[in-house]
Amino acid sequence: MQGTAELQGTDKVNYAWRYEMSDMDKRKIKIGLIGFGSWVRRAHLPALEYDGRAIITAAAAATEKTRQEIRRTLGEEIRLFGSYGELLEKSDTDAVMIAVPDEVHEEALSAAIASGKAVFYEPPVSIRRSRIPIIVHNLLSAPQVTFANLELGFHPGFARAADMIRDGEIGNLQKITITLHAGWGSAVNSDVCLINRMSCWYVDVLNRIIGAYPSRVLLLDGSGNPGRMQSVSTAIYDYDGVWGIFQAEVNRKDETSIVVDVTGDEGNICINYFTGAFGFQSVRQSVSAFLDAVESCDASQGNAATVARLNSIGLATEESKDTGSWAPVNMLR
Repeated sequence: MQGTAELQGTDKVNYAWRYEMSDMDKRKIKIGLIGFGSWVRRAHLPALEYDGRAIITAAAAATEKTRQEIRRTLGEEIRLFGSYGELLEKSDTDAVMIAVPDEVHEEALSAAIASGKAVFYEPPVSIRRSRIPIIVHNLLSAPQVTFANLELGFHPGFARAADMIRDGEIGNLQKITITLHAGWGSAVNSDVCLINRMSCWYVDVLNRIIGAYPSRVLLLDGSGNPGRMQSVSTAIYDYDGVWGIFQAEVNRKDETSIVVDVTGDEGNICINYFTGAFGFQSVRQSVSAFLDAVESCDASQGNAATVARLNSIGLATEESKDTGSWAPVNMLR
């Protein structure tokens, strides 16, 4: 997931855990980082520092250059590993946070599940359709806390919209549209379509606001790119007569935007994800919810059941792409 404008410049923060651990630090949740890209530096680190209940004690990165960057950022006390396998096997961390390229998600997540450590990870669980049910099954079977970073859903504006709908402030709900404009581009020769690749975050927003789950999906896909992933795509979700719509364009030249329009028969609501500092709050709240889950040994959000449902919806999108018609959502187990 891309960061927000409000997170720019946080690479230069002098993080509290740069210094020698105090007795209080030793009682905190010990975190191991797997990956140290810009999203970690701009989003995860500030969120961890803001919450204050965790301390980073280990990190894994594939290159010496990145490991040196970790030392410069987090200090000499950090234990560094050349692979996530080493970190999972040899560190005494309580939990790991994974932020690696999409191509490595499945491997790193599978290794973390096998380790038994609590894990915070970025979707997608896999970029191969045939592997998604397997990884979801492993998540559902895992004894430890697993937490997908569905930070979009933590935006306070979306929670407010859900409250307004329940209170009847816009009358009877008709439809909700979430629109993504970005310049990320589509992956060439991808095994998954664009909507499936992105749906964990965006359909989660629809589910939260509507307070329900769709029974079927219709994909209206673009064309022109080799492989299944196109740059422009739309999916329509049937929430028992209420329509959820996810529109994605990832070949834009303008700034990234995420806008949600909620339409009722007596009014409407429009929410811009990037307005104000809410994007920053969303990441903070997601990380704090993960730390809550580590402390309680129970994830109420971002848990395996939620991820299973979102991936079930995503695979229905793939079926709709193949058939050109509505596809039912069949739950993964």
